[in-house]
Amino acid sequence: MKKQLNTTYKYDEHAMELNPNSDEYKQILDELANEGKFDVHTTKFNTSNAKTINGKYVYVPKNVIYKITRAVCKTILYVFRPLVNGLAFHLKIKGRKNLKGIKSAITISNHVHYLDILMNMQAINKKNFYVIAANHNMKRGPIGYIFKACGVLPLSTSVDASINLNKAIKKILDNNGFIHMYAESALWFRYERSRPLKIGAFKIASENNVPVIPIVILFREKSKFEFFRHKKTITIQIGPAIYPNTTLSVRENAEKMKNECQNYYNDTVCDFYGYDKSTYSIYKSPQKSNKNSSINALQTNKKKNDKN
Repeated sequence: MKKQLNTTYKYDEHAMELNPNSDEYKQILDELANEGKFDVHTTKFNTSNAKTINGKYVYVPKNVIYKITRAVCKTILYVFRPLVNGLAFHLKIKGRKNLKGIKSAITISNHVHYLDILMNMQAINKKNFYVIAANHNMKRGPIGYIFKACGVLPLSTSVDASINLNKAIKKILDNNGFIHMYAESALWFRYERSRPLKIGAFKIASENNVPVIPIVILFREKSKFEFFRHKKTITIQIGPAIYPNTTLSVRENAEKMKNECQNYYNDTVCDFYGYDKSTYSIYKSPQKSNKNSSINALQTNKKKNDKN
């Protein structure tokens, strides 16, 4: 595995060898959270065949072949993502009213599933949608080209590539685009608590004077009619847009928006799972507000969520 993981990312090799649905994996997540190591990768990823992302990499090509490929990929995703999300996760999306009237934005969400980008795509449901991802996700050859056409914008440690990425982001946002970012960084599979958000997404929003839209992916208990499922189903909650304040500096704006998003994230997680807000902390296992709070919270919030 060490040869395969030729990367500068922090990762827990033991967790990567485990079934992410196992209790042992969940215990490792709790231990990492208690130690404040929230950006440690715990699920397998492959850095082999990764494309080099340097100053020569073109993020959004202008040629006809790319435009045709992107149109085909977007059509396929539009058709199949609701099928995958519906059948596999019984996905429910709440809060779409919060997208009304917004022409461009940075969207962020917790990173808790291998396929959560499909969930976010369906939740936002915008034609001009891109996602910023780790550079090892961009492969050489046809697969990488398809990923690019689907809207993947890879990160890079190259200064020139980072400059080009920022230029591409600005152009997308100026053309009524939406860019999704995972502000927690690492994927923690089916994690049911909040993690601290990194400032990068909010700095980009502040620099481009666009709002940040928080999205929280939540795991709900199966209904009695879903006896055929062996895992929890998924709800996505879209929060109100958080706008930059033009009287503040870029850094001040970024901090302000980050804190507001973090508060929304924490509150949403507590309300949905029934954690006691007075004692909740991202650094320790939260306490339920009562014995059956997980079930009661779902029932209590069902009508409120349905209204959204």
